[in-house]
Amino acid sequence: MSAENEIKGLIKDLKDEDWTVRLEAARTLGTTEDAGAVEPLIQALKDRNREVRGAVAQSLGDLRNARAVEPLIQALKDEDSEVRGIVAGALGEIGDARAVEPLIQVLREDKDDDVRLDAVWALGRIGDARAVEPLIQALNDENWDVLGEAATALGYMKEVRAVEPLIQILNDEESEVRGEAAKALGEIGDPKAVEPLIQALKCEDWYVRREAVQALGLIGDKRAVKPLNQVLKDKEKEVQEAAEEALKRVEEKEKGRK
Repeated sequence: MSAENEIKGLIKDLKDEDWTVRLEAARTLGTTEDAGAVEPLIQALKDRNREVRGAVAQSLGDLRNARAVEPLIQALKDEDSEVRGIVAGALGEIGDARAVEPLIQVLREDKDDDVRLDAVWALGRIGDARAVEPLIQALNDENWDVLGEAATALGYMKEVRAVEPLIQILNDEESEVRGEAAKALGEIGDPKAVEPLIQALKCEDWYVRREAVQALGLIGDKRAVKPLNQVLKDKEKEVQEAAEEALKRVEEKEKGRK
């Protein structure tokens, strides 16, 4: 069977009475990189089966075609939370700025933690400045996964406005959140974070210590030299190795400044 005929067969299968056939067709079309699959998949976003709708949204994200943006924005209102989350992720994969405001609305209003998590990821992926304040607000989300992902997104965007709020959550009760905050501060690279990150080197959780060490290396401030030398004696080998690398980074940045 030719590739063209195979695509036609899959598109036909999107209307099969058996939902499992529709599901497999939706999944396979997302791997074809064929623009001709986009419109049939858009139509299938209204499938009566939630698993099919989710697979369709995923495939539209994989195809990264701008024609799918508006239909996917509409699908952010799907009755099923799992579908809404997949739709948010698909919009992040496409990366079209038209999705920013609808995703912000999802972040602010959706009651499902996983949907908000996917919306945060998508906003970070798109990287539009309009998302910065909502992402900073998400650092207060009641769900620590959402909070941590918001920190990651702000670090990815290298957003200086997020430095003070990220410093605040270096004291969060969840070690995962503290680690993500440290990592984000390193990505942003603002010297204001140096002293708080040095304090984070005393954290009992080795993951947080490692992320703080790596962040200090990325910032490259000489104030970190003495504390990083002390960390060379850390009981965890991964933290020790991170400290060695961080000290090299600081030294290189110091040489570059001279």
